[in-house]
Amino acid sequence: MKRSMFLSTILAGSLALGMGCRKDDTEKAADEYGKAQEQVREERQDVVDEQKDVVEQRKDVDEAKRDVAEAKREFETAMNERMARIDSRIDELERRGDAKSKEMAADLRARRDAAKAEMSTWDERAGANWDEFKADASRTWDQLEKDVDEAF
Repeated sequence: MKRSMFLSTILAGSLALGMGCRKDDTEKAADEYGKAQEQVREERQDVVDEQKDVVEQRKDVDEAKRDVAEAKREFETAMNERMARIDSRIDELERRGDAKSKEMAADLRARRDAAKAEMSTWDERAGANWDEFKADASRTWDQLEKDVDEAF
């Protein structure tokens, strides 16, 4: 009997210790679960914030695209007006009627046609290098316009 009482005491103590450990394990698990939930909430908020940033960036990109498209339209309009003025001046030079004027007009027309052909590819070439393309085209037309004026 003493032996069974001793064993019962040991068993009861072991159970009590085991229950205590389980309570600690349960509390640890609950703490870890709570921390994990908080981390998920924070990450979810980060995702929401990132989505808002992406929406804003898309708006900025769309606005920039509209600005570039408008700048290209304005440049194209200005270049078409400039070509019309140059064509008019070349026609005027040719109407002089002398051989030298006609030869100069033909040369200037050939250069104008080459510059115009170059302009017809502006959508392909301009792309990301819009400023470079615009500067090159302006230089070409500036020189042609200067040469037309000097022909007079």
